[in-house]
Amino acid sequence: MARTSKAIAAALVVASLVGLSPASAGAQASGSATLPPPEVLGDCTGAVPVIVASDADAQSDIYAAVLLAGVLDAKSCIVLAGGRDDPFPQDQQERLATAAAGGYVVGGPAAVPNAKLLGRKMTRVYGADRWETATAVGNIASALAAGEDPSGSDDTDAGTGDSTPAWQQRLATEFSAALRSSEATDDMCMSLHRNGEPIFEHKPHTPLLPASLAKLATVAVALSELGADATFTTRVVADADALDAVSDGVLRGDVYLIGGGDPVLATPGYINRIADARPYTDVTQLADSVMAALDAHGIDTIEGAIVGDGSWFADGEQGYASHSLPGATPETPVIWKQSYLSGNFVGVLSGLIINDGYSPYAIDRRSHTRSADSTQAAASNFDDLLEARGMVIRHRPRSGSAPAAGDSTDLGSITSPSVAEMLVRILRYSENTPAEMLFKQIGRHRGDSSRAGSAKAASTALGKLLGTTADEIVLVDGSGLSVHNRMSCEAAVRLLLLAGSDSRFATSLSIAGRTPTLQSCGPRSPGNGQGPANTVFAKGGQLNDSSAIAGVSTAPNGDVLTFAMIANEPLIIRIGSCNALRQLTLDAIGRYTYGPSS
Repeated sequence: MARTSKAIAAALVVASLVGLSPASAGAQASGSATLPPPEVLGDCTGAVPVIVASDADAQSDIYAAVLLAGVLDAKSCIVLAGGRDDPFPQDQQERLATAAAGGYVVGGPAAVPNAKLLGRKMTRVYGADRWETATAVGNIASALAAGEDPSGSDDTDAGTGDSTPAWQQRLATEFSAALRSSEATDDMCMSLHRNGEPIFEHKPHTPLLPASLAKLATVAVALSELGADATFTTRVVADADALDAVSDGVLRGDVYLIGGGDPVLATPGYINRIADARPYTDVTQLADSVMAALDAHGIDTIEGAIVGDGSWFADGEQGYASHSLPGATPETPVIWKQSYLSGNFVGVLSGLIINDGYSPYAIDRRSHTRSADSTQAAASNFDDLLEARGMVIRHRPRSGSAPAAGDSTDLGSITSPSVAEMLVRILRYSENTPAEMLFKQIGRHRGDSSRAGSAKAASTALGKLLGTTADEIVLVDGSGLSVHNRMSCEAAVRLLLLAGSDSRFATSLSIAGRTPTLQSCGPRSPGNGQGPANTVFAKGGQLNDSSAIAGVSTAPNGDVLTFAMIANEPLIIRIGSCNALRQLTLDAIGRYTYGPSS
């Protein structure tokens, strides 16, 4: 197009910007932004859509979009995509869904991200700045007004053309298939990023009940606050004066088992009842070292008791079935359902627990016996271990307080695996007790190990990690069991992106279709001779009213896909664990073998 024609086109746009005002066009105000007139904000059914950002910074783009919509031959409508960093308004997504195929986007990807196109093939019109964008719109408007094909102009290098590659359209379409499933719910979010950039989003910033996806937040905070290398130590001591007074092989005093909040302190029998090996702290090794220390003091009899000290968590909370949120009414659900305890979905919490606080335990979790006092139960367990090694202990084990450090002598200690090593138990095997114990460690690190204190500490830490996205997470426990937890799909994705696809965090997730807890639900093969599906590391979440999945996968070309899906509906658990929502989501990720070459 000649320079004169370009100037005329730009002048048309400038004229439209000057001529369009709230008074003359019947527009509405949104903050300092003037929105289009009502006639182009109505029903989009069958209309040619024109998408534009709707914050104050995009004012000239809004005017340009009105001009473009006004010269289209067919019925047109303007779809307001929200600000660059804002979610795509749900009502505008619904309007776009009813519009005709094709259409235009006014503004570059910085103004209207590709993810907001929802996988549609559209023509993006933009330039290096808003003036060039206005000029590009003016050129198209001039061509349309003259009955010409705008694609034939020589100005296509100014930013017009198909903005969505075929591979991206396919990926967005396949990922969003869950939304078109008969099992889709009204309360449902989805988010998909490729190499950290959004590809598809549906209600990404809506906080929903995440079930076990809450463990992603617990782990992220534990790594941030406690550190990947943090460990927890369980100690055994005796009164120093009593040790000095030993005679005839008799210790006239108690031996104290002092907890350090170790989430995975256990006996081999408890761990080995499960086929899958997992890291733990072997309390029998502590018993061996304590026996050696007692023998070195010439002790074969304890004229006292094994006393368990669980004061590492000073709050004394063993569970949250009787806890309510501040301001709760009689109709407000408690933090945990009683069935979580009766069904042994989570153990007995304390600064000192062995075997998750069950005594005795059974092969089947549902047959475990919960300890009324997990600290006393740990002392009893350790009492049995010492007696099995030949020690005579005269009094019954109990819970109590150990003497001050200056008044005691160490007999032995054992250190847990690191937090990083524990991740597999929380993320892959979705164990609730270790998650809750880490949650309490986070609170103790900040001065209050109670549930409320831990929740406050986690919220503060998430704010540092995620900024304003942390507002889309509500953690009231560490495991995700509570119906009061909330998380958005965008927040879940951000947590995974923050960790990185090659991190211990990501590789500790379940491998969909191969390992618990997603062994029965993995991506199906693409077929057509394309080989097996990509490996997908994922965390599932399921409660009565929630089904969720989030994870990460590296495609053959090196692309990293990070995703999340959360669906809420009363009794959604009835559709099963490997339901269509999870299956279709995993299929889209596992079958992504068609992306651009790296």
